Amino acid sequence: MMFKPKHKKFPVDAAIFDLDGTIIDSIGIYYKIVEAVLEKLGLPQVSKADLRNATENGQFDWSVIFPEEIKEDDELIKNAWKIAEEIYPKMFFEKVKLIPGAAEVLTKVSERGIKLAVVTSTPQKNMTAKLKPLIKCGISHLIKEIITADDTTKNKPAADPLIECNKRLGIAAGKSVYVGDMRLDIKAGKAAGTKTIGVLTGFDDFESLKQEKPDAIINSIAELPDVILI
Repeated sequence: MMFKPKHKKFPVDAAIFDLDGTIIDSIGIYYKIVEAVLEKLGLPQVSKADLRNATENGQFDWSVIFPEEIKEDDELIKNAWKIAEEIYPKMFFEKVKLIPGAAEVLTKVSERGIKLAVVTSTPQKNMTAKLKPLIKCGISHLIKEIITADDTTKNKPAADPLIECNKRLGIAAGKSVYVGDMRLDIKAGKAAGTKTIGVLTGFDDFESLKQEKPDAIINSIAELPDVILI
C-alpha cells in the first residue's frame, strides 16, 4: 500500500534519510535483540505491536514491555540495557543488510546532483556496525553528512537534527526531503520544514504514518524515483 503526491513529482536539492528501517534492513534484528534480552532476564516475550509502542518516542522504553509489577524497576532496566549492549554489535555485524534496491536508488539520486545525508537517533558509538552494509556495497561515500544522536541536544521528533543537517549541507529546508519509517521521522521533517516521505520497511505501518500526513508514503526507498523529481 502506498500513496504518491497528488500532483507532480516534487524537486529537491537534498534527500535526507533515516537509517534503521529506511536504508538498512535492521528492524528484525532489533526484535531479536529484545527477545534475547527478555529470555536472559526470564521475562515473557511480547508482541511486535508492543515493541513498536516501546519505540514511539525514538528511544526504546523497557518499561512499556516489562510486566506491570516490575516495569519501574530501575535495576532491571539497567540490566536489560547491559545485556542489549553486549549482544548488539555482533548481531548487527553478522545480520544487517541494505533494504533491497537501496544501493541502486541512492546511486541514481546522487548521480542526478541531489545531495544525500543521514539523520539518525543512533549514538555515534554504534554507527560502525550500522554503516557496514553501505561500506560493503560501496555507497558510503555518497552520504555527504551524517547526524547522529550526539550531534544535537534534542533528537527526533524535534526539528534540531534536520535543521543541523540542512545547515551542514548548505540547503534550505524547503529544498530537502526527509525519508523515514516512523511517525517521529515525519514529525521531525515537518517541524524542520522539509518535505516528508514515509516508507513501509520499518517500525510503523501505513495507517500510523498516514496520521502524520507526509507528502507521500512508499513501500521502500526503491520507489523514491516515483515521488521526487530526479
